[in-house]
Amino acid sequence: MRHSAIWRATALCMGAVFLPPSAMPSHAAAVAGGGTGASHAADMAVRLQPAEQQAVVQARPAPASGAGMGPADLLAWPGVPRLGLPVLRMPDFAVPPPSGAGITNPPLPWLALAATWDPDLARRAGSARARSEWQQARAVLRVGGVDPLPSGRLQAGEDQVLAGSMAGMIGAGLLAGHVLPVFGSVAREEHARADGAMPDRTTQVPAAGLASQGLLGVAMALETAHGGAILCGGLAPCQTVTGLGAMVHDAWRFPGMVMASPGGAGVAREGDIAPTLAAVAAGVDMEQVAADEGSRDVLGAALRQAVREGGVKPAQVQAMVTHILASFYMSGSLDHPPSFASARNGAQSAADTLVADVEAQGAVLLQNENRVVPFDPALGPVLMLVRPALRPAAEKLADALRHAGLNVTLSVTTEGAGPPGTLPPATAQAARTLVLSDGNVDNRMISTLAEMGGHVAVVLAADDPDRQMPWLDTVDSVVQAWAWRDEYAQPLAALLSGQQDFSGHLPVTLTGGFYPPGMADADYRAFTRAHVVPLFPFGYGLSTHGHVTLSDLRVVRDGNHMVASFAVTNPDDTPVRAVPQLYVEMPDDLPGAARRLAGWRSVMVAPGHTVRLSVPVSLRLVGQWNPAGGNWNVAAGDYTLSLGLSSVMMVRHAVLHLPALHVPGALDSTPVPVVTAE
Repeated sequence: MRHSAIWRATALCMGAVFLPPSAMPSHAAAVAGGGTGASHAADMAVRLQPAEQQAVVQARPAPASGAGMGPADLLAWPGVPRLGLPVLRMPDFAVPPPSGAGITNPPLPWLALAATWDPDLARRAGSARARSEWQQARAVLRVGGVDPLPSGRLQAGEDQVLAGSMAGMIGAGLLAGHVLPVFGSVAREEHARADGAMPDRTTQVPAAGLASQGLLGVAMALETAHGGAILCGGLAPCQTVTGLGAMVHDAWRFPGMVMASPGGAGVAREGDIAPTLAAVAAGVDMEQVAADEGSRDVLGAALRQAVREGGVKPAQVQAMVTHILASFYMSGSLDHPPSFASARNGAQSAADTLVADVEAQGAVLLQNENRVVPFDPALGPVLMLVRPALRPAAEKLADALRHAGLNVTLSVTTEGAGPPGTLPPATAQAARTLVLSDGNVDNRMISTLAEMGGHVAVVLAADDPDRQMPWLDTVDSVVQAWAWRDEYAQPLAALLSGQQDFSGHLPVTLTGGFYPPGMADADYRAFTRAHVVPLFPFGYGLSTHGHVTLSDLRVVRDGNHMVASFAVTNPDDTPVRAVPQLYVEMPDDLPGAARRLAGWRSVMVAPGHTVRLSVPVSLRLVGQWNPAGGNWNVAAGDYTLSLGLSSVMMVRHAVLHLPALHVPGALDSTPVPVVTAE
């Protein structure tokens, strides 16, 4: 029986319009009611003996396989062989994934992928990663970018709607390949603020208080992927969020599990079951146990003691097991487990083939004075300037630019030669200079270069939302190309040479390192509340080939959704990929009234054509969570929907009056939008 079919993730593409996850058809009935997979999980959990139930609530270090995957690299969920439940392997989520040259399975380029605003590409990235994980005999993968806790700017950006949707589509691709996505983040992935401020994670916070914050992104990811699991403990102990299990299983009616990263569920001490009771009360269903934890895990011996002493009831353990099995049935990995043979035989991972596509669609053109980009070969040579540390990347990009028809000369600065900002002699004669930069250490060099009077284009090759740009007013063009990967050379060259148009949009606010006094958060909503325009706003991105116009915004209510429709027109003579964004704002007298992203579309518009799009907006985005009723309360009032091309560039507005409403808390689907060409 193929249980994963219940939660099968599909991506829809209507013409040239890519639909974001909020518009995907969802198996909401399976989520809300548990579905066949959850029922089968409950039946199977009953069949497990008490000792087996207590064993499967942990994933412990896997034995070495002879393929370089020892206990430090992988954990194993033990399964129950007598019932046909296979052993499933997974990474230790506390261990940073390998990165760098020669790594066959590097981490996904998160910010670059989020900058594409392309859910179909995210799904394809998930599918590619599922193939790689499968070849390494792994059946579980953590998908970051969202987390139950308030987390500022994570690797998928700063907005729960965008991050949850893109993470969910990656999860959909993983589930289609029988790999379970576990949605949650770890501290090393958080982008620290330039001023050193960090979110407060020392005080317990009820899940109800996070319903419209971090938990909104998690819910959207689960809803979009049509399955998965939730990670806690990556940013702070699982017990930091109180009532998480009740929110997930009772209010959302999500049948799957909450998994704790190593140490995230607490630390047990001999004879003390208090940490175990706290973990169970917090809703933890499964615990990862690292190789160096010894006997400090809370769901091992301590759980068995708690059951013997009556602190944890057998029915509670059975419920935990049911949640675990439900998540695995969602992915189909219990019916279709990966074979260990390829890993034991040393088979190489299938390399992700979409990294170049991510850069091609995710590189963001921030500024283009004098239309210096794309570089015109007829205007002569281009000098590329870099520090020695970036020379390998610059050589690859220079070669790709030459293949694109440009005359490029590479010049490398000399470390320690002369005062800061000293430039090679070649820069004095250069009419056009391209600087590849990965940090503030280059700012003096760029400023000195710009003062010499030639045209300067700067490519930012780092994931740094707080990158300082004191030279911004003196250079011509700026491109946000994200943390360098060698696969980026060819697509970036195609963009810089004009063979392809820029179409990326920022998934984070670029602050320039500046925060208004007292700003606790760094996202676009905080800047809006402070009435401060950031250096480059969330959602922003330019094109070199043309532009689109947005018109005829209309908004109606349809059940528990607002549906906005609008027209996108390309008046130019070249195709343009546009990302029209819809933002919603609550009445001024309600809390949380700052404008927030409600949905978007990624659409390629042919020259001289108009497409009409619609975006369904869940009323959850304008509601206040009601813990007593397990639903969302929407206050009566006038709600404003704004249409634009970034969080500050609004060109159309519409107001819809809503009566007082109660929106169910259960994970729900949204209608498929209607897309027509005029």
